[in-house]
Amino acid sequence: MYKEIKGKSVVDSEPEIIAWQRHGIDTKNGPLIYVFPKPGDDIKSKKFFAVKDYERALFYNKGELLGVLGGGVYELEKKAKIKGTEIVWIDTSFVDIQWGIPQSSGIPTLDGTILGLHGDLKLKIRDVKIFYNDVVAGKSPWTVQNLKEFIMSLLHTSFRDIFKKYKAKQVLLEERERIINLLTAKVAEDFLRYGLELETLNILGVKTSEGTETLFRVEKEKSNVSDEIEILKIKKDLDAQKMELEAAKREFHRKEEILDSRMELEKSKLQTEAEKIEGEAKSAVLEKHARAAVAGEMRILEVHGDKALEIADSSRKDQIRAKIDELKEKLDKFDNLLAEDKISKDIYKTRVERIEKELKALEQQL
Repeated sequence: MYKEIKGKSVVDSEPEIIAWQRHGIDTKNGPLIYVFPKPGDDIKSKKFFAVKDYERALFYNKGELLGVLGGGVYELEKKAKIKGTEIVWIDTSFVDIQWGIPQSSGIPTLDGTILGLHGDLKLKIRDVKIFYNDVVAGKSPWTVQNLKEFIMSLLHTSFRDIFKKYKAKQVLLEERERIINLLTAKVAEDFLRYGLELETLNILGVKTSEGTETLFRVEKEKSNVSDEIEILKIKKDLDAQKMELEAAKREFHRKEEILDSRMELEKSKLQTEAEKIEGEAKSAVLEKHARAAVAGEMRILEVHGDKALEIADSSRKDQIRAKIDELKEKLDKFDNLLAEDKISKDIYKTRVERIEKELKALEQQL
């Protein structure tokens, strides 16, 4: 019955083209559907029909739907140019609609309060087949106003299903955002059943009986004040806990420093004690060696006389000088260790004093 012609461009006004021409149409309240042929139209003189990207077309032959067509140019076959062929264009672009539900025919809440509402929404026709069959159902023409009248009944039903579960105070104040989200989801679900896709739903105002909303608002403000006082109290408690935590942290660091100092002092004492023991042991060895040397020298004197004494004395002095040189080398080593910060000043002082004491004793023997 038809075939798509790829890459072909057409002008709506060409005599052989069938297209939805919209010049001079009120887009805010204009038609959403265009049907061909109308009385007086001659399909036999037409060769092509065009569908714009924001349109969808339903192609019927003798009442039977043969296809749902997207944007493009299509060639009519000869067998389609007969009475009984019908093409329906449907606008699928977004439509903005202002809506309102007066309080006189408003929505009841769980506690019996009647609410009037107004707002706006944006939607588009998503499934043209469902929409044309179930909503339009042969009515022509079909405009934005017709669509608005149809969706108002859906809004009434959706709002009633949600509001009957909540009291007026919840709708107006306590759970307003949550309830609006539930409404949006409910309306979107209901619209889909009729081929409509909801883009946005805004509730711009809610009307109640005189004084009701004011009373609720005063209660809400009192509740807000109470909440703020509770928040301030919690903040004060948190600040106090924070100060206590900081004080505990400072006390911990102070005790940690004291413990470190004590450990360093004990370590120094142990090192000093070890060095003392080491020094005493070395002194005892030196004294033993000295006594042994003196005893040997005495034996030499007894055997060899004065000559042997001179030789022994010379040998003893050489040993003392060698020991003095050894101790001076140790002093140099300790100086280097101190300069390189490898030992503490206390340890350096203790060891140097001991070595200098030994040097002085040895030098007195020369």
